[in-house]
Amino acid sequence: MNFFWLYRSKRSTWLEPDRPTDGGKSWFMKGAIICIGLMCCSLSLGYAQSPKETPKIPPPKDITLETRDGVILRATYYPSWQGKEAVAVLMLHDFEGNRADLAPLAMVLQRAGHAALTLDLRGHGESTTVKGATRTLNATQLSNEDFQRMVAQDIEQAKRFLREENNEGRLNLEKLCVIGVGMGATLALEWARLDWSWPPLVTYKQGQDVKALVLISPEFTFRSLSGASLFKHPQASRRISALIIFGETKPKALQDAKRIHSMFERVQPQPEKPEQRTLFLIPRKTNLQGSRLIDEKNLRAFQIDQLVLNFLRLRLVEQDYPWSERRVTAQ
Repeated sequence: MNFFWLYRSKRSTWLEPDRPTDGGKSWFMKGAIICIGLMCCSLSLGYAQSPKETPKIPPPKDITLETRDGVILRATYYPSWQGKEAVAVLMLHDFEGNRADLAPLAMVLQRAGHAALTLDLRGHGESTTVKGATRTLNATQLSNEDFQRMVAQDIEQAKRFLREENNEGRLNLEKLCVIGVGMGATLALEWARLDWSWPPLVTYKQGQDVKALVLISPEFTFRSLSGASLFKHPQASRRISALIIFGETKPKALQDAKRIHSMFERVQPQPEKPEQRTLFLIPRKTNLQGSRLIDEKNLRAFQIDQLVLNFLRLRLVEQDYPWSERRVTAQ
């Protein structure tokens, strides 16, 4: 049994076992509760190993990256033990947040065998220094151009690091997921379009690596950023799978999530089988949004860790995206 039994067949929302019911008289709701229990069992069977086979998880390591315009970015890398089989996950925090907000989910992903990279975007966390300059960057003072540079430079630099890890055989960049929270979700949509916009070269594959997006409390617009950007690239918006999670009792969060979902729904093909589904809209019955949804407590309380793991398993782990070396070849 898989977790797709938990949503209505003609909609992208799921049946929620934690919603108020009719006093337990609904057989359908009882079935959903049973299904979610089985989902947890299935997940543990899919990822857990016997004590003798449990791999040694590499410790996370802090790294430093430098953008073209000299911003010193701080990041934390959670390596995988799966080598060329490892899904690559790039994680982007919310406005005025930092990479520490993403650590609980990153550790869950690493334990499941994925390679995760959390990044302090410019002006956030420890990424406030510009090489050769006395000024420091502050999130509240960033210009619209700075947010565009997050897309064109910060995230691109993070991908360059993941490409190097791919070439060392430590992950599979062809299985790249971007997880964005709040503003980070808007950035993920903007950058996914950029990643799919690089022209193909005979000697070197430049882009089209993003195959999946996890958007947590996505904002449709943020400063000069827009979630609509991805849909200007028809091929990308059709081929990228998306999982959208949000707290449904906040009207704006509900509106933004549904708006992004409807744009995906208009362009993505209808699946013939449940296991072929690529688009999921997952409301949580709470007013909490963004980083609050994925802190150590709520990540488990709202089963977001399991939802993300199942999504990655279906859309990346079980898909045929062969590893390939990504070095620039001399012409």
